[in-house]
Order: sequence, then structure tokens, then C-alpha cells
Amino acid sequence: MKRISIDNGYHFVDPAEAIEAMDWDVIVNMMDDETRERVHDEIAPCTELEFLVKYLELADDDLVIG
Repeated sequence: MKRISIDNGYHFVDPAEAIEAMDWDVIVNMMDDETRERVHDEIAPCTELEFLVKYLELADDDLVIG
């Protein structure tokens, strides 16, 4: 599973921490489009946390925001 950073890659956090600290739209905008659409097709509707966890499972790269 890939990881998520909300400080430009300096530290990686738990998906729940990222959702709590960042606006969901910012997280979504930084996702790879193809992977995001794949997650949407596979599990939506779902919670933001479920979506992010699944995204990180399928992603080729860490999700770095900042």
C-alpha cells in the first residue's frame, strides 16, 4: 500500500489523519485521474476514508500533497 504525505513528502501520515488535516477536495485533486476513477467505479458510494484507503492500495506512487 502506498502512503500519503500532506507536507510535501517530509512526513507520511495515516489516511484518517490526512482527511482530518486537509480539505477533501485538495486530496482528490492530487490523485492520479485513472486510479481515482478506478476506485470510484469499484467502491462508490463509500466514505472518504474508505475511498482514500482503496486509492492508496491501487496507486502506483505515494500521494504527496504540499
